[in-house]
Amino acid sequence: MDLNHPSSLDFPDPSAAEWVDPVEERIRLRRRLRRLGLGFSTLGLALLIASLTTIGWLVLLFSGRPQPLGAVFGIPHWDLYEQSAIVWGSLTGVALLWGRWPDRNWQRRSGLLLLMLLVDVALWSMEHATELGLSEVKMGHEWFRHSLTNAINWSEMALIAGLAAEMASNLGEPRAIEFGKASRSLSTTGAMLWFTFFYFQTDWSPPFWPLRERPLNPGSIMLLLGWLVLVAINFVQVTALSLLAGRSCGRVLREMIAEDRRKDLLPSRSEAGWDEFTRSDPHRGA
Repeated sequence: MDLNHPSSLDFPDPSAAEWVDPVEERIRLRRRLRRLGLGFSTLGLALLIASLTTIGWLVLLFSGRPQPLGAVFGIPHWDLYEQSAIVWGSLTGVALLWGRWPDRNWQRRSGLLLLMLLVDVALWSMEHATELGLSEVKMGHEWFRHSLTNAINWSEMALIAGLAAEMASNLGEPRAIEFGKASRSLSTTGAMLWFTFFYFQTDWSPPFWPLRERPLNPGSIMLLLGWLVLVAINFVQVTALSLLAGRSCGRVLREMIAEDRRKDLLPSRSEAGWDEFTRSDPHRGA
């Protein structure tokens, strides 16, 4: 994906097979950068909420007070508000990213990420079906739904880290590539640790369906704690990458707007008329 925009508004050779107006192409690029910046910023804010809530819950857990944050703040339906902001904010941000750049690899990864987030929305709706008035009874298969959500989240983190790092790197942040590789590596490690926890925590005795959770034992507790720590670190990494990509889009967009104003080859009619009116004429009297 090449984000290098032209530094001038020189017109291409008219004899070329496909003539593209550089002014229109530059305007189109500015629109794309504006939408990409908004998408990454929205996604970063949603991930910031996820990071803060995960870190807050870990602090309570290691301090010997394992209780929901809603109970600490005295806010009823805290989980509903928190997960709604994360799920719908992430979906909105990725929807703004999807198809905003004419690169097959970008479109494929952003489309896969959007599909995963739509599955998250469906799982979120099933989790809060009674609170949303969608069903009078709670949905079954709770262990399977939670496990599927966690499995998808690791893949989402790796995809977001790759897209954000690539965008930031192409917009003048070369260290973002290494940061993105580290984040994807941590996502892979966290996914492997979670699958290990899922395997040992699932009751595989017949009947196998629906999946059932076993009681926690010391080994499962250690796996759970390690997995939660990796979740918090990965959330922070991906949040930083998303916000960096959004800031880079805004910075390049401002630079392009300033450059276009300095090299305005086609002023508007009103500006041209005002310049003609105010231009001094040596043959004209005072």
